[in-house]
Amino acid sequence: MKAIAVVPKVKNSAQIVDVEIPSIGDDEVLVKVNLVGLDGTDREINEGHYGEAPAGDALLIFGHESLGEVVGTGSSVKSLQMGDNVVATVRRPDDCINCHAGEYDMCLKGNYTERGIRGLHGFLSEFYVEKEKHIVKVPNGLGDLAVLLEPTSIAEKAIRMAFLAQKRMIWSPKMVMVTGTGTLGLITAMLLRLRGLNVISVDRSDDEYKENIFSRLGVTHFNTDKINLHDIPKKVGMQVDLIIEETGSSSVALHSMMVVGTNGVVVLTSITGGDKKIEICADCFNQGLVLGNKAIVGTVNANRQDYEQGILDLMAVEKKWPGVLSKLITARYPPEDIQMALASMKDNIKTVIYFQKK
Repeated sequence: MKAIAVVPKVKNSAQIVDVEIPSIGDDEVLVKVNLVGLDGTDREINEGHYGEAPAGDALLIFGHESLGEVVGTGSSVKSLQMGDNVVATVRRPDDCINCHAGEYDMCLKGNYTERGIRGLHGFLSEFYVEKEKHIVKVPNGLGDLAVLLEPTSIAEKAIRMAFLAQKRMIWSPKMVMVTGTGTLGLITAMLLRLRGLNVISVDRSDDEYKENIFSRLGVTHFNTDKINLHDIPKKVGMQVDLIIEETGSSSVALHSMMVVGTNGVVVLTSITGGDKKIEICADCFNQGLVLGNKAIVGTVNANRQDYEQGILDLMAVEKKWPGVLSKLITARYPPEDIQMALASMKDNIKTVIYFQKK
């Protein structure tokens, strides 16, 4: 079968390879891949920043945002059948107490593996095999939009973490801010609007295409090249109760902690590389957090429950704002054009690789 693989830690090594179709175990399904979404992690793997091949392999088939169809089932598989549209979760557990409890997104030891990222092949291939318990069935009605389920699960978990943290008090948020307007930022804004919250979306551009999406959703957008992040609450006349930080900028992450209002919570989703240094008034920073009863929460990966909630919310978004989700998928490439697809990501919201032509 055809697959796209990299040599881990080698820059721009993504290439088409031929590999055998994997065999199915009793508790596994064979999935024929339709679409695979690309994100910043995939780009950075191709740039050689990280990525770990399975033990004994020189290559890593990457890609972790999948959508496919079940075309084979093991003898003990009960919940899935031929023809089901499915998405696979990404992380696989180790033996820590959290993983044993099904909370593999909260892994304590860090010895987990991840499809297409760390120690396991991903989904940029014509077929893959996966255990039934790591497969999420999606409604046929979602169609290609189901390829957005993995990033949606990340947004769902971020929101879930915020509301869990705020059980520490009576909390009735009115205004929320999402920093970053990539795929994840836009989906997060949609999910928060779906919950009836006022949403501010922040980035450093004035993109007419995205402005049309903001207008449909009723989201207020600010370009921080034109207004300081700290001035936005005054501009809207309300304190910001929740900030979900998704820019990949450590500077924005740090300033978000100061911008969020009294009793507010900041959820950090960005993995920021490098060694950037910022000079701040440490006493002012600490005092603001303490006197403001602020909570800072980090979140990574997602749980099966976040995928399941994501299905419900994607369907609700499509019903409330028909066609808005399809605007997020802005580029489609065949596997042979993987390097072109990766290079195009800076000019697109969501770039996908298609293995099955329609």
